[in-house]
Amino acid sequence: MVTKKMSEIYDAQSRAWNFLSKIVVSSRIGSSYLFSGPEGCGKEALSIKFFQFLNCEKRVEKPCNNCPSCRKSLKLQHEKLNLIFPLPTPKKPTKDNSIFFDSKTSDTIQEEISAKAKNLFHKIKIPKSNRILIQSVRNLRKSLYFKSNQNGRKVVLIFDAHLLSVGQGESANALLKLLEEPPNQTTLILVTDNSSLLPPTIKSRCQEISFPKLDESFIINWLKDKRIKESHIPLIAGLSGGNIYQTEFLISQSLDKLLLELSELVKNISSKNSHAWRKFSQIYSKMVIQDYKLFLFHFFMLKTWFNSLSRLRKNLDHVLHNTPLKLGMERLIKKFPNADYSSIIFEIERTSLSAPKHFHMPLELTNLLIKIKKNLNK
Repeated sequence: MVTKKMSEIYDAQSRAWNFLSKIVVSSRIGSSYLFSGPEGCGKEALSIKFFQFLNCEKRVEKPCNNCPSCRKSLKLQHEKLNLIFPLPTPKKPTKDNSIFFDSKTSDTIQEEISAKAKNLFHKIKIPKSNRILIQSVRNLRKSLYFKSNQNGRKVVLIFDAHLLSVGQGESANALLKLLEEPPNQTTLILVTDNSSLLPPTIKSRCQEISFPKLDESFIINWLKDKRIKESHIPLIAGLSGGNIYQTEFLISQSLDKLLLELSELVKNISSKNSHAWRKFSQIYSKMVIQDYKLFLFHFFMLKTWFNSLSRLRKNLDHVLHNTPLKLGMERLIKKFPNADYSSIIFEIERTSLSAPKHFHMPLELTNLLIKIKKNLNK
């Protein structure tokens, strides 16, 4: 007997799955959907399961995983499936709009697709890819309008769909033509973390399904299924913020080092020492330029820490209260009993969002420290 995992994507996004499964069972399947929600909430995973269910030969409530169609779907090697995701610009354009890559890039693409098949939460990342290529969209017409004698429904999954709009938006315009005149027995699913970047003309032709961030309980069960050390689970779950990509990143890190970095970060921003302030500004001004994702991660950790601190003062539970971080929170509450933590969290969020807008970061970070000091000493 196979034991059901407690961390299945159907359970994580049960509301969305219930809606989608009813669509399939009732055979009222639309030609275009927009799956939108925060990063790492399982949108891509559920879009793959939706495709699998659409072509499952034994439809019940979920894909059976055993029929010939499901077995091909599990490998992401199904003739009815078209996967579109950001790719690097080819160096040699071809006359027939086909995409030609060198062997190294081609191998990387296949490896990433295989990794996605093994782990639906894996994020496909091809080096130097920052847009959905127009060639990828144009090539769809050939495969979608090609007549097939096989039963089933053709499905196009477009991951990071907001990147259709990069540059002059040629890819978005090319896709719009498909959305306006979709082929029979075909469904296009656009998956995005930022639907606001898509043109209104595309959004208006899709039925949008919103996804919330993953519940903390799902992250905890997922970590247990991965057999992560029990003592590490509260820290990883607490710092993941309901983002499965961040959860996987945290698994790969030294948690002792992360605890040290976070403690040092809190110490520097709550200090009155000018040297600590200068050190903070120098480190994070450089980090914005050299590794923006790491900068965002550190600020997210800081924001999460203060949110947990705020809940501790209000006697509300938070998973980070079951970690060594609680001791530092208790010290800060004792030192600053009247602090305005909500304003501090707001300022941290505002500063992290200002980084890509080309502000003078040393000045921005100094202003952040001043505002944090003011709100600590209320």
